[in-house]
Amino acid sequence: MKISVERLPECKARLSAEIPADTVQKTRKEIVSLYAAQAKLPGFRPGKIPSSVIEKKFSGAIQDELRDRLSRSAYQEASQKEDLSILGVASVEREQFEVDGSFMLAVEVVTEPEVEIAEYKGIPVEVQKFEVTEDMVDDYLNNMRKQQATPVDVDRVAGPGDLVVIKYTGLLDGESLEDKLEEQAGPLAKGEGHWVDMPDEGQEPREFIPGLSEQVNGMSAGETKTFDATYADDFPVEAVAGKTVSYEVTVTQVKERELPTLDDDHAKAMGAESLEDLREKVRGQFEQQQENVRNQVIDNQILGHLNDEMTFELPQHIVFNETQRQVNQMVSRGYEQGMSENDIEENQESLLKDAETQAKNNVKTMFILEEIAEKEGLTVSDDEISQRVMMMAMQQRRPVKKVAREIRDNNGFPGIRQDILISKTIEFLRANATITEVDAPAESE
Repeated sequence: MKISVERLPECKARLSAEIPADTVQKTRKEIVSLYAAQAKLPGFRPGKIPSSVIEKKFSGAIQDELRDRLSRSAYQEASQKEDLSILGVASVEREQFEVDGSFMLAVEVVTEPEVEIAEYKGIPVEVQKFEVTEDMVDDYLNNMRKQQATPVDVDRVAGPGDLVVIKYTGLLDGESLEDKLEEQAGPLAKGEGHWVDMPDEGQEPREFIPGLSEQVNGMSAGETKTFDATYADDFPVEAVAGKTVSYEVTVTQVKERELPTLDDDHAKAMGAESLEDLREKVRGQFEQQQENVRNQVIDNQILGHLNDEMTFELPQHIVFNETQRQVNQMVSRGYEQGMSENDIEENQESLLKDAETQAKNNVKTMFILEEIAEKEGLTVSDDEISQRVMMMAMQQRRPVKKVAREIRDNNGFPGIRQDILISKTIEFLRANATITEVDAPAESE
């Protein structure tokens, strides 16, 4: 077989191959023999059908299979002899059988980029120091107690940490706000039996009427007052955005939280063996969360360093596909965050630009990590894939066999293998990074 390769820009190459007639004839006989062994035709015993009958009956399929096998053999030889890593075929210029029985192939293929790996061990990384303190554990447990508290009526003025039941009505420009609002925005206009969660000292209030908590503070049951609430210009309800509404509010009940006692019995009700065991579990949760954040910070710095250190061409069709995936994700997130179709269209240009930038980074990172994995001999075992499938089934609460069958039917196992390989490579880079811990910036900074 004669092979020639012409390297082209954007990770492409023109591959030409000339396969001699004797190789073509030999391959054809192998295909015919395979058909003869498996074919079933009336009047013939299995395996005893003459080759001439097989060639006549299955001529089209045999010719297609022959063309496919010869092309694949050319790709394989080009990969071995010319170090050509083919990702796909961009276009077919020539693919035909000649009069002398030889086969001529000329195609434009998409190739893997030629990545010259920079030094990837000892990458310098900075992370902030973090320590789980007893105050953090105390705050978490106290917040948990607050959520489990029992509201109890009290005969006093409302204060921080209380729950206050109110009724209220709103006026805009001297007219009932209820008449100016759509039905779904009705709670802005009036309410009865509404509970106000009074924030503790130093905490931000959670309220939909601006300043409501501050106004209710110091009021007692049966007391009524009037106050003005000014809504922000970007408030989502257009009727009140940037406007001032006059509210009349009456307190009907003041309740304080009766907190459960934080002791061993309470800890056991929370699934711990003792109060100290509960504190250790909370401390462990904080440490695990911080470890996850720490690893993410390290990984981002490592991948950013590798992307900055290496420059190479990227296969444009892979970048295009990844860009489309990024666009779909960004649009979905936009809708989830309340953006309208008009908002999406108005921001289409910047959205596409951001998606393309992210796609190029993702594709580049993928090739860098795959190259490092190959250089370090990192692989993924079948047991690791099985473990991942079992974990997916547990998360979905579905039978493992059913999940595995769906993955197989959708040809998803190569993707899972690659995901695991990429994760292992990042873990390898993290383990070999030079990590420096720095003090967290002061609060004022």
